[in-house]
Amino acid sequence: MIRGILLDLDKTLVNVLDYVDYCSALRALFKHLGREVNADVPETYWGVCASKAMETLVALSGSVEWDTASNIIEEYEIKGAGASTPMHGLGRFMDEVGKFDKKAIVTLLGPKATKIVIQIHKINVDAVVSRSRDFKPKPYPDQVLQALKLLDIRPSEAVMVGDSEWDEKAAVSAGVCFIGVTNRRPVHHFKSSIAVVEDLHGACEVLRALRKNSLVC
Repeated sequence: MIRGILLDLDKTLVNVLDYVDYCSALRALFKHLGREVNADVPETYWGVCASKAMETLVALSGSVEWDTASNIIEEYEIKGAGASTPMHGLGRFMDEVGKFDKKAIVTLLGPKATKIVIQIHKINVDAVVSRSRDFKPKPYPDQVLQALKLLDIRPSEAVMVGDSEWDEKAAVSAGVCFIGVTNRRPVHHFKSSIAVVEDLHGACEVLRALRKNSLVC
């Protein structure tokens, strides 16, 4: 039985990405680092600058440079968070999410930006796992596993909803079923989802099917 719902935040529940100047953030980050770093991450649709910014944080995970790098990026995310807009169908979707016992946000956004978004859009969850030096970020499973720990549920009792291939890899690596939201993009690279839908309305229907046991992970 599915008891818990894990939710990506940016471009799943709320559009922050389009309001963050990740290109300026990336320039500031590379100026600080004095070099470019790389990591093996899934292909996704965020755009060159946002994708590279997140890839850099993955590459720096566990290093002494991570905190400063994350803070540089979050300065720009905070500005975007204040201008963020809800994804289409957010209200109806969160009503369906509320019918499950437990729910958590699992996001690559920094903690300050995450808090702003959750407060502005009145998103009610039991736990929040934003990016942190304590966990390898998505696409690693660490954030997902931390959310499960905070909710006190097993991987088999959870499903995750997200818009990116990074979310999918993190969820599946943690043993959690995944619902992919394409946001109507014509090309995606979801490979291991129990369902792939266009938007939150579609995700709502999948959650309803899981709740009524007409769909199983």
